[in-house]
Amino acid sequence: MAATSDAENTEPESAILTTSDAARFDDLINLKLNKNLSELHPIFTKIDELRKQIFFMGLKLRNSWTQAEFLTVAIGTLAIIIGAITFDGELQSGGDFLKVGIGPLGNGGLSAVSAASFFQLILSAGCWIYFLYRIWNHYPLMRGQSISLIIMWFSITIMAIAAHNGAPSFPFEFSSESLTTVLGTFVVTIFLGIVFSRAVLETRDLHVEEKYQNKDPRIMAESLYNHSLFGWIAVLIIWSFVAFLSSWAGAHFIAVRPHGSWVWQLLYIMFGSMSTFGICILLWYPQLMLGSGEIVIMSKRAREVDDMLLGDETWKEEQGKCPDCDAPSPVTRGQDGLPNLDCKVENCEGRGPINSKCPLCNEKIPSRIKCEKCGISAPAVKHLSDQEAW
Repeated sequence: MAATSDAENTEPESAILTTSDAARFDDLINLKLNKNLSELHPIFTKIDELRKQIFFMGLKLRNSWTQAEFLTVAIGTLAIIIGAITFDGELQSGGDFLKVGIGPLGNGGLSAVSAASFFQLILSAGCWIYFLYRIWNHYPLMRGQSISLIIMWFSITIMAIAAHNGAPSFPFEFSSESLTTVLGTFVVTIFLGIVFSRAVLETRDLHVEEKYQNKDPRIMAESLYNHSLFGWIAVLIIWSFVAFLSSWAGAHFIAVRPHGSWVWQLLYIMFGSMSTFGICILLWYPQLMLGSGEIVIMSKRAREVDDMLLGDETWKEEQGKCPDCDAPSPVTRGQDGLPNLDCKVENCEGRGPINSKCPLCNEKIPSRIKCEKCGISAPAVKHLSDQEAW
């Protein structure tokens, strides 16, 4: 896949750029594919857009990732490998399937695990904890949402394990023993995926509105396109599928007794490594798009509830501005949402909502303001933003 640039003064319109040349573009709209499947049939337009956005994400990753990010992926992969292959061959041999449970004492459960395998279990858990610590350190804006993603991964794993209950060769055979668990975890996975994606999408919309506000709707549409998350959503769907394949392969390996084929173990490690890489991609790209820590990634409704809970502690009175010259005006809006003005009577220090009576002299508070800078007279409400007040 290669990219082309828009026409420049000194370059031909169809100039083809190398990957390193294309990486200098900061805007998605400036990237073009040199071959479009839509030329064969319009039905492939969405596929072309998906290819373009994934290519764009790849360019950004190549130019922004450092050794620290790749080390994080390596630690997650190491956690999977240590947990999947035992040095003494206990897991490969199938172990003693008659000894079950997690009790550390007695003849069963963890007490039946060899010392080397138990050490690997602890080491793998330590690598997972360190992996989580590193992604939270790399992507602080995504800390809250990363919890949803981790729980989603855990839910996918439970779904794959439950599907093998009573059906060791799933999906080649089926059992209704854990149908409720399978359906429940599937619903939880879909729900968490929607929550996670909506939080990122709605935060993206807020970011574009605040940072790229323009009266020209075409410029606003261009800014929104440059922050498109169509490719990111596709990566989320692909990651969910890969995470299920990894969990299925791992469950399939241990479900068959005395033990499954080494192929399933290899697939578990391969798809599991891809899953750890995918998690880093899903957390990295939204933070790269926002570019700073000025905004918290959460859904619109969560943001509204958060503002309501904070209440008076974070409320700031809105100061009016002239709609023509943006000069400060005396009108303000309090937490109740009402525009307030000073009384027009000389030497009266009363103040209240427009069109109401002054609390001191009972005179009517004016509803219009004359700007001292440009002299334009306009309704007081025009000096305030039209956003809803809580």
